[in-house]
Amino acid sequence: MPSGNSGFQRLSQAALSRSRFLRLAAGALLPIVGWRLSGAAAANHELAQKTDAPATKDAAAAGRLGSILVSQFGPVKIHSYLSPTDGLQVNTQMIEGPNAVVIFDGQLLLTYADEVASYVQTLGKPVNRIILSHAHTDHWGGLQILTERFPDARVFALDGIADQVRARGPARLDGLRRTYRDKAATKVTVPTETITEGLQRIDGVTYDFKRFVDAESDLQLAALLPEQKVLMAFDLVFSPNQHAFTGANHFDHWMIVLESLKALQGYDTITIGHDTPVDRSAIDSTMTYVKRAKEIRAASADAKSYSEKLKAAFPDLQQAGFVDLSASYLYAAPH
Repeated sequence: MPSGNSGFQRLSQAALSRSRFLRLAAGALLPIVGWRLSGAAAANHELAQKTDAPATKDAAAAGRLGSILVSQFGPVKIHSYLSPTDGLQVNTQMIEGPNAVVIFDGQLLLTYADEVASYVQTLGKPVNRIILSHAHTDHWGGLQILTERFPDARVFALDGIADQVRARGPARLDGLRRTYRDKAATKVTVPTETITEGLQRIDGVTYDFKRFVDAESDLQLAALLPEQKVLMAFDLVFSPNQHAFTGANHFDHWMIVLESLKALQGYDTITIGHDTPVDRSAIDSTMTYVKRAKEIRAASADAKSYSEKLKAAFPDLQQAGFVDLSASYLYAAPH
């Protein structure tokens, strides 16, 4: 990953074999219900901190399966929890202000949501709120744990996301539990509060919330932290090392969204939904990927052809399971 101003150390990742993906996808699909990646991430990865102060080792790391990266911007810290591969390397972002913590996204599996909660408790500050970026199951499957561990924290999302979770959630969890059993949630946690677009001040931190439609998902939140010059892009931007999910079939409008993100000036640190934070070059690499995927979609008669051509076009990218999953959506039989 380009270093630039980010100073982040990238995790190694395990690729998903096609045969394993197809076995799991037959019973559980993400974003409909989630899927499991092959390989187990090594425990207790310690990631470099982005801070003006000397890096300090996380004292609570013993036994943790996921990874923590801490970035400090003056009085504000961004704690990024990255789940192992069986949790789809989903990120939960924890924004620590002077008096409280704001959590973004809730993980796919209860195990990793529990690690997030335990880590937040080490910060010694209450959770102000939990914010869901979009309705794909890998970002809300662990909200059950977070709301149990932080019962006073309200769950926010854009208008419309709660309806999507409520309508599709039960079927998604049914499939998720067939794959993950007791690691998956037993109930759908629906956001109860609506977050509005525009500038908001939460515990001394300024957020500029943005609403985007028809990109990686039908509806998604992004957040700018203008004082820290951080763009929280979630699944609008993918790692240059990984395949993207294209099953929503919004190639053209996703490109428009990416152009709007590219036009933002000064936002050199981007937190994303999967993998460690990236710099602005990831917007360009995502655009390249989406453009090529659109071309391959137009030239492919079936899911197998789409998968094979897209993997061949980007042979070095990881998480090939996203390609197979995307193809299953793009070429699904009409209901």
